[in-house]
Formats: sequence, structure tokens, C-alpha cells
Amino acid sequence: MRRLFYMFLAVILTGCTTIQVRKTLDDVETYIADRPDSALFIIESIDTTDLNTRGLRAHHALLHAMALDKNYIDVTDDSLALKAVNYYQKRGSRKNYARSLYYLGLSYYYDKQYDKSIIELAKAEPVAEKYDSLYLGFVKVLQSDVYNINYNSLEELACLEESLQIYTDIEAEYYIDVASLGLARAYMNNEKYNDAKLLFDKLLSSRRLKKGMSIRAMCDYAFLLATCPEADCSLASTYYDKIASEDDGKYLSSQDYWVWAYALSEIGDFDASREIVNTQKQIDSSGTAYYFMYLIAKNEKNQTEALECLEKFSEKNNDEVIQILKQSISSIQRDFFHSQYEIADVKAANRLLIIMCIIVAVSLLSIIITIYILRWKRDKEREKEEYIRYAEEVNRQLRDFKQDTFSSLQKKYISMYKKKYETLGTLYDRYIQTEGRVDSEHFIYRDVVSLIDELRNEIGNSEEFEEMLDKDLDGIMLKLRSELAGLKKKDYALFGYLALGFDATIISHFMDCTVNTVYIRKSRLKKAIEESEAEHKSLFMEIIS
Repeated sequence: MRRLFYMFLAVILTGCTTIQVRKTLDDVETYIADRPDSALFIIESIDTTDLNTRGLRAHHALLHAMALDKNYIDVTDDSLALKAVNYYQKRGSRKNYARSLYYLGLSYYYDKQYDKSIIELAKAEPVAEKYDSLYLGFVKVLQSDVYNINYNSLEELACLEESLQIYTDIEAEYYIDVASLGLARAYMNNEKYNDAKLLFDKLLSSRRLKKGMSIRAMCDYAFLLATCPEADCSLASTYYDKIASEDDGKYLSSQDYWVWAYALSEIGDFDASREIVNTQKQIDSSGTAYYFMYLIAKNEKNQTEALECLEKFSEKNNDEVIQILKQSISSIQRDFFHSQYEIADVKAANRLLIIMCIIVAVSLLSIIITIYILRWKRDKEREKEEYIRYAEEVNRQLRDFKQDTFSSLQKKYISMYKKKYETLGTLYDRYIQTEGRVDSEHFIYRDVVSLIDELRNEIGNSEEFEEMLDKDLDGIMLKLRSELAGLKKKDYALFGYLALGFDATIISHFMDCTVNTVYIRKSRLKKAIEESEAEHKSLFMEIIS
């Protein structure tokens, strides 16, 4: 009888312990994002013997992985995430399943097992898309990091664009800034320097940006200023000097110091540049280090040192590529040993397999690089054709303008930008004359791009534009803005163009979009006006029709 009593008491106490641990874990989950240090302390304080169900052990493992990550502790041991994945794959919360897959991919990433990482992230993506949008954003950001390390800048850019859209949709302000910073870097990697500059300007002018992220943005912006085709190494050096004064330079990475040294050498401050080089080369012998030492030595006209650094850079780069290739080869090799363990000629067969894997890997790498280069050239050529077509259209508009084919109001509008139009027309004529001469053509095309981007930013966004319309059309824009205050900026611009009487082709050039997009936007604007209670609805409809 006494024995039965003790057994009953043990069951009761175990039940109490289980309930208490479950409540503790549930409480931790509510504040793990805001107080990760406290969460980690509580999680690591729990006696693992009290985790007496698979569900509790899985939940504890997942929260442990989350807490470590949010405390910026890199974990290469995949056991925590695997424990959670194995449980949530078949039972429990699908949201937790998505999270556990993400942390498993993260552990592989920290362990430099990028092939395994990308597989787990691919598994996590559809689950997170359905059950946890925030973690879907995390998945896309981590995918972008994997692609970046493996030199796939196009996929890196695509992932970051998706993550930014995800965070924007759920209004996650902090992560919007995180994705924006990553996206700015991806723009740089894809040579979209103007896009990168615009995004950096937006980030650095933001008041909500936290100190660490703001300084990181300054570092990356300084990198852009020092390395882009239209470099401003003096300004880049000023930024680095300012960053170095913050907390004894703790925010500067090794790469930042190398770029700073390079920027200083570019502006002729070789003493300051060499001081940084002498310090950094003692602690950093990466391929990046030797590349910038090569550039600096070249600026110093030290040809011997430049050649030595270039050779070291090439050697280091080759080692990095080999390491990436080995990752795939080694797994195949292990499988081969396992399956062929009892075969007498295993050594000969293994050598053959290694040779075949190397040939296949190198061939695939060559194909990938070739495809990438071809795609990049195609995209650049397409972009070039688009800008030149625009310049040609401006020339046509100028001819029409002179031939008196535009209405007085249209001519008044074009006159606002006539000087820039004429400059662009002159550039277009020069481009056509120098076509085929690469040296001249490149610089003229660069000026064409710069002026077109400037025009597109100004046109439709100027107060002069709306003031002109209001003056000539009895305050039409003031009425529209007052009575339909909820319209988008582009809707007001489109209405203005329609009020001027321009056709869809010309409007598409003003608004940097296709003719079809103009028709779609017009249809939506028309519907918005029809469904409104605007006092001047009939007047608006008459203009837009």
C-alpha cells in the first residue's frame, strides 16, 4: 500500500514539474526577442532532467538556439536544431518547424557547410511562407549570405529584395533597416552603384537607425565611395576617420581598415596609408588583405611589392575556390568509401572518383561563371539600349517642339526642362557619331545615364509642375489633392500628364515605365475617381478620359 502511495506521489510531482517547465519556456518565448540575455540565462538554468517529454526537449532546444543567435553567439553544433527539427517535422507547431529548420540551416552556415545550409533553408522557406512571415525574411537574408559567399551576386540580390518586401509588408522596422543595408551591399556587388548610393543616403538620413547599424552603414558607404567607378576617396577617408573615433574604432572590420588604407593612398597620404598597412598585415593575411596591399603598392609605384601581393592574392583566391569544391567532393568521397568498403581495389577506384569529381566540379564552375558573365553582359547591353532609346525619344520631342506640334500648355511644360533636354539631345548625337569607338562611347554613355536619371527624378516631382497646371487649369491639382487625398504620388503625376494632353508613349518616358503600365495606372486612377465622393468628380473624369 505504501509503495503504491509513493508511486502516485511521484506521478503527481512529475506532472507539477512538467507544467512548471512548460510555463517557464512559454514565458521565455514572450521576451526572448527583447531580452535575449535574460532568456539565455533562464534557458541554461533549467535542469535538463526536468525535460521529461519529447515536446519539452524540442521546445527547449529551439529556444536555446534562438537565444544563442539573438545574443550573437555563433553555434556550429547542429544538435540543438536537429532535436527540434526531428520533433516538429511530425508533430507540434508548424511555425516552430519553420524556425527549427532555419536554425539548423544557420548552424550549418556557421560551420561553413553551405551545401547543407542551403538545403535546410529551402525546406524552411515554404513552411515559413505559410506560418511565419518574420522567419521567412530571416530565411531569405541567410540565403543571400550563402549566395554571397559562393559568388552568386544575382541570387544574393534577389533574396534581399524579397526579404525587404516581406519585412515591409509586416511593418518590421528594425528588419527593414537590416534588409536595406544588405540590399545596398548587394547593389554594390552587382555594380548598381547609383541604387546603392540612394539606399545608403536613405539609411544614413534615418532617425530610427540604431547606432551600431548606422555606423555599419557608414562603413559600407565609405567602401562604396572608395571603390566605385566614380570614387571619392577623400570623402571615404573622412568617413573612416569619423568611424574610427567611435568607441576606439571597434566598429571597423579588417576589410574597413584595408579600404581606408587604400583610400588614403589614392589621395596621396602614403604615410597614413602605410601605418594602417603595417598594423593590419600582422593580423590579417586573407586574399582581401593582399588585394588591397597590391593596390596600395601600385599607388606607391612599388612594382616589386605590388607583384608579390598580386601573386599572394591569386594564391589565396585559388585556395578559397578549392575549399568550396572540396565541400562537395568530400561528401561524395565518403559515400564512395562506405559503399565500396569491402572491395579489394578501393584505393584505385577512389582515385578515379576524385579525378572525376574534380573534372565535373571544375566544368560546372566554368559553366556557371560563363553563364553569369553572358547574363551580365546581356543585361548591361539591354540597359544601355533602353537609355539610348530614351535619349532618341527626347530628340524626337525636341524636333516636334520646334515644329509647333505640341499644345501651348505642353510646350510650356517642356520648356521647364528644355535646357537639359537639349543637353541630352547633344549627347545622343555625339554618341551616335562615336559608336564603335569604345574609349569615347563609354564616357558619353555615362553622361547620358547620369542626365536621364536626373531628369526622371525631377520630372513630375517638381512643385513648379503643379503650380503651372493650377495656374493654367483653374487650380486643378489643388482640387484633386484636396478631394482625393489618398492617391499615390505617381497618381498625381499621371493625372498632371493627362491634363497636359500627353499620350501614353510620352508619359511612359516621363515616368520610367512601359506603355502598358501607363494604361494600367490610368485605369486604376479612373476607378478611384469614379468610386470617390469628390466634388469635381465629373471634371476629373473629363480630364482623365
